[in-house]
Amino acid sequence: MTEQQAAPTSLDDLSLARAVAEAVCQIPAVLELSAGRFAREGTYGPGEFVRGVVLKRPTPDSLEVDVRVVLAEQALRSSPAGRRDGHHSNSGGLPRPGGGASAQLQQRPRARSSSSNQVSLLDLGEQIRTAIQCVLAQAGQQPARTINVFFDDVR
Repeated sequence: MTEQQAAPTSLDDLSLARAVAEAVCQIPAVLELSAGRFAREGTYGPGEFVRGVVLKRPTPDSLEVDVRVVLAEQALRSSPAGRRDGHHSNSGGLPRPGGGASAQLQQRPRARSSSSNQVSLLDLGEQIRTAIQCVLAQAGQQPARTINVFFDDVR
């Protein structure tokens, strides 16, 4: 084991941002990282810029991560999470109870599952967060206090 592997906490923010960027870009639905829509966001270092990964340290022992991604439209379209044909499914064909708040509560989950992008984006956000947490653990960092995932574009 080398000295660098024995002391993984010695990773500077630029190296950590590079590792996060590499892990996020390994997720098949992620085309690339985005520098942001209105301002150039990333991690800056001597002569280098890691686009789309922002590391914040509100206190010396805490870390917050923002990551901005561009998604592959094809990955969203091929998602088995829902149908894009506009039809709501009522599996089993049972009638819904009528009237009042109980009918509205039962319709809400049905509407959510009919949009494949909502469910896919939730799952994708969780995949990205998990990949980032793995990178942090491998680097000997404490788990991030928050990991914010921004979907800037779909191509």
